[in-house]
Amino acid sequence: MRRQEHSLILRRDDHKRDALGAVFLGAVSEAGEIRRYVERYLGPAFQVRGVEADGSALRIRVECARFEIEGRNLTRIAQSLAERGRLRAAADTFDEALKLDPLSVEALKGRAALHATAGELVEAEDKWVRAGEVRGYDNDVLRALATIALREGRGPTATQYLEEALLANPEDRESRAMLDELRRQAELRFEGDEPGWRK
Repeated sequence: MRRQEHSLILRRDDHKRDALGAVFLGAVSEAGEIRRYVERYLGPAFQVRGVEADGSALRIRVECARFEIEGRNLTRIAQSLAERGRLRAAADTFDEALKLDPLSVEALKGRAALHATAGELVEAEDKWVRAGEVRGYDNDVLRALATIALREGRGPTATQYLEEALLANPEDRESRAMLDELRRQAELRFEGDEPGWRK
């Protein structure tokens, strides 16, 4: 085991619907209170060492205990279980991996995917967001967040995530196809709202 410092980036747009939204809206502004909100959000695995406002994000310095090798091994086992359709065992194993290494992005992504498969969209979104906060928002994370937003009927949010994915990687065909389809559907709805239009 080793204790490790790490920086997390918490973005305003990912916290519109949880308690941290109060911080980004300015309803909570005292430094000690902001720190308490951040500590509650991150949970007991993380010791918050510093909180710095950075435009529409918070830059958080944390320290946590990591059993990286053990966590990596459990993550591999969990991925294998998921591939063989043993989803409950895979979910439990990902959870154990995250207890050993709370900064394991692969375990966070794997657990998020299983939450999404089970229809647990809030939990899936939480894990995808945490993966982005730990290592940055790659295209996998952004597409997954867009998919969740679509399943919840939040089209503008899905569009925002997909546009961000294409900024990060303009060659991302999957994000491009999803965004094109979203825009096509929006155009069809707009045309359907025009006076005189009939189904």
